[in-house]
Amino acid sequence: MSLRISNYILILFAIFLFLIPLYIGNSAMRNSTKIIENIQEELLDMVELTYQIEHNVYKHRNALLQKIITNQSIDLEIEGFDLEENIDLLNLTVERTNNKELNRLLNRLHKRIVAFRYVEESLVEAFDSGNKEDFEDALIGYSSVARKVTSDVEELQDLSGIYLNQAIAQVREASAEAKANIIYSVFGGIALLLFAFYSMQRINSKLREQTERALCAEAEQKKLQQKLQNYSLDLERDVAKKTEELEYRYYHHPLTQLPNRHRLIEDIKTMGSVNMALFNLDKFQEFNDYFGEELGNIAIKEMAMFLVENTPESCALYHVNGDEFALLSSKVRVKEEFIEGIRGLQKSLNSKQFRYGDEVYILMASVGIASSSVNQLACADIALKAAKKHHTGLAIYNSSMKMEQTYEDNLYCSKKLVFAMDHDKILPFYQPIVSLKDSSLPIRHEGLARMIEEDGTVTAPYQFIDIAKRLRLYPQVTRTMFYKILETIKNEKVAVSINLSVDDMNNNDIVKMIINALSSFEHNNLVSFEILETEALKNYGDVEIFIDSVRSYGAKVAIDDFGSGYSNFSHILNMNVDYIKIDSSLISNVDTDKNSRLMVETIVKLAEQLGVETVAEYVSTESIYDTVKELGVDWAQGYWLGKPVSLETMKRNLS
Repeated sequence: MSLRISNYILILFAIFLFLIPLYIGNSAMRNSTKIIENIQEELLDMVELTYQIEHNVYKHRNALLQKIITNQSIDLEIEGFDLEENIDLLNLTVERTNNKELNRLLNRLHKRIVAFRYVEESLVEAFDSGNKEDFEDALIGYSSVARKVTSDVEELQDLSGIYLNQAIAQVREASAEAKANIIYSVFGGIALLLFAFYSMQRINSKLREQTERALCAEAEQKKLQQKLQNYSLDLERDVAKKTEELEYRYYHHPLTQLPNRHRLIEDIKTMGSVNMALFNLDKFQEFNDYFGEELGNIAIKEMAMFLVENTPESCALYHVNGDEFALLSSKVRVKEEFIEGIRGLQKSLNSKQFRYGDEVYILMASVGIASSSVNQLACADIALKAAKKHHTGLAIYNSSMKMEQTYEDNLYCSKKLVFAMDHDKILPFYQPIVSLKDSSLPIRHEGLARMIEEDGTVTAPYQFIDIAKRLRLYPQVTRTMFYKILETIKNEKVAVSINLSVDDMNNNDIVKMIINALSSFEHNNLVSFEILETEALKNYGDVEIFIDSVRSYGAKVAIDDFGSGYSNFSHILNMNVDYIKIDSSLISNVDTDKNSRLMVETIVKLAEQLGVETVAEYVSTESIYDTVKELGVDWAQGYWLGKPVSLETMKRNLS
């Protein structure tokens, strides 16, 4: 119940308290007056009655004595005192009178009247007998009774007056007390009313203050809502901008800003039947090793600029990967016309001299061409490999080329892989990961699979992993890498991360092997698992179970290649990981490209909010190192800090 309603009730109660006593007091006064009037009337009736009895007694006595004096005969049956009438009056008066003293006098008067009748009879008998002495005695008795009746009547009248006065005094006293109580009640009601009105005034004042505060609060809330709305709009714009930027990064190569492999594949699906040419620089790895990666990146940009300026209008240009570019055309329907245009472009590129400072260099490119409605990119790649293998500079895909190339490559790689597995030549190489925030922290490493061929050549995993999967040797490769890395951690007490693919986490035997090994391993705090191919993950439930399991033993988990596609953001929100490894496509030109810098900065802030550390991959120059350190990245990994090396070399470097 509100205070306002309570005060209204209080006011009504005060009014009730004010009016009811007036009504009761007024009624009491009227009743008192009526009672006094009734008592007065009753006593007056009594006085009149006693007077009448007294008058009857004296009248009858005088009449009787008159007859006696005149010597007249007396018949008491006719002329005797009317006892019954006077007794009835007395009895009526006794019934109406509550006062004991009055009742006593009335009863005595009743006896006096009865005695008066008896004395009267004695007097008449004495008179009739003629005996003077008897008559005188009877007359004395008769006169004595008459005087006593008169005396009783007078006493009764006096007592009636006293009783009347006492009754009137009591009634008046009660009326005065009632009047005083009425006055007190009235003043109490008035005081209560005043208090209620005072309380109501205070409540109204408080309500006004509360209303003013509520209005102020409402105004502040409206301002806050407006700020929140503005913030929401800004956030929506930022999200839209970020999404647009992410989408741009997903479909463009970070080094040249040309459409990338993702865009190429989608455009092929849209166009259907197309003509495609793949340009790939010859011996570009040797160029990189000789001039350095910085000049290698510049050379890629120069080649991209040349292709942009010289690509026919009918063709679309794509930067597929590293030193590989693709030209796509759905407008040129004549295959020969497309081939001639590509030959001319290749000839112009191979004869072009590029300059960088005092350095002059020529970029020679091989080309693979395919014209088909399916598997265009794969067919062009087969033709490109044929051109490089046979040193023809340009090759056009045909059906026999695919079978021959596939057979040769698979057979050759299979032999090398089987030899490596039989001779324990699948080894982990270790690339250092350095802290950017605390130089006192020990260097961590990533264990990378390498195949050592018969001639000692070190082969990267992308050249043999697919063959290992086809030959169903991939689980054995994972087991070999896992146990060798655990042995290194145990012996060298160095933190090493192990790469796991989707296939590994979907293989129950591999998962059981990892859990069993961790359950008895004493250095789980130095073990990390890097989850590869995150965009292929579908069943987050199983992945989360695996992550929670290995982390329960003290191992850590990282997401690899984060930022290579905008869908990766959902992975970090669904996985309880310790590290994010930022993809090389963002790090490779973070020092020169503002969009890459913005993306890395966004990922670092996201990781900080989630309590996750970040690792920058592909730190190939001092400039990139300084930039990622400035952006707040926690760890760095790349050729500028150290290439993947064998266990023996790593041990020498650590010592």
